[in-house]
Amino acid sequence: MRIAIIGDIHHYRLFMPPWHLFGKRLLGQCNLWLNRRYCLEPALLDVLIEQVAHIEPDLLLLPGDLTTTSHAGEFEDIAARLTPLTRSIPAVAVPGNHDRYTFASARRRVMEQMLPGVVPDRWPHFRQLSERWYLLALDAAVPRFLNSRGLIGQRQLKHVRTLLSHLTPQDGLVVLCHYPLKAPPRAMPLTWDHKLADDRALRRLLTRCPARILYVHGHIHRPWCWQPKHSDQSHFTYLNAGAPCMISAKHPLGQGFWQVDLPHTPSQHMRIVHYLPDGHFRALGEEAPEPANGWVARAVA
Repeated sequence: MRIAIIGDIHHYRLFMPPWHLFGKRLLGQCNLWLNRRYCLEPALLDVLIEQVAHIEPDLLLLPGDLTTTSHAGEFEDIAARLTPLTRSIPAVAVPGNHDRYTFASARRRVMEQMLPGVVPDRWPHFRQLSERWYLLALDAAVPRFLNSRGLIGQRQLKHVRTLLSHLTPQDGLVVLCHYPLKAPPRAMPLTWDHKLADDRALRRLLTRCPARILYVHGHIHRPWCWQPKHSDQSHFTYLNAGAPCMISAKHPLGQGFWQVDLPHTPSQHMRIVHYLPDGHFRALGEEAPEPANGWVARAVA
C-alpha cells in the first residue's frame, strides 16, 4: 500500500475583512504581513500536487496546519486546491494548532465542515488499511491565546488504549498526529510552549503496543525520518512531513512531500522516499530512485 504525506501547508489570505480580525487572528495576520509571507510560497503547492498524483498513492495523509489562522476562506481555498487529489484518492487530515487558531473556529468545527470526508467527524479516528495495517488519527490541536501547546486529553487516550489492545506483533500501525512525540538526537529539543502536553502518556501507550509503528507528524518545519536505536521504541519510525511551501536557502523550492510503501507483512522492509523539487535534502539512507518530472527523490528507509 502506497501512502503520500503532505505536511504543514499554511495556506493564507493576505486580505480579510476587518471584522474577521478578532482575537488571536489579528496577531496571526500581523505576523503574516511582517514575516511569514516572505518564507511561504503558496504556488509551490500546485506543482507538488501534480507530483503526488504522479506516484499514484492509495492514501493521502495530511498532518495538520493546512491554514494559517483557521479562517473559513483559507479552508475553502485549500479544499479547492486539494480537490484533484481528494477526488480520486482517499485522504485523512488531522487538525494542527493553526487549524484551531481561534476559539470560535474550534467551537464551530470549521475544519470538519469545510473538509468533509477528509477530516474525521470523531476522534480518535481508527480504520483498517489492509490485512495487517491500521491507521490511528488523533486530534491534538487546542486553541490557545499565548502559545501553541497541544493536548490529546484523557477521553482520546482512553479510547486509544482500547483500540490498541487487540494489535499483535504481526500488525502495523500508522499514527497521524500534528505534534511530534520525540525529536531526533541532533535536533533542537521541543520547547514547553510548542509541544504536546501529554506526549509522555501517548508515548507510553504506543511503546506498550506490540505492533510496528509509523508515527507521522508535522508542526516542526524541518523534514526528517528516523528510527530510535537501542531503546524500547526500536519498533518505531518517526516521520516529520515538514512544510512543502516554506522556502529557505536550504530548500529554495520548498520541503517537498513523502511517499511510504507499506509492506504486506509489517515486519518486512518499509520503503520511505522523500521527494524534493530542488535536490537539496538532508536524510538518512540509500541513494535515490529515478527522479520524475524534474523532482529529486531519495529513499531514506
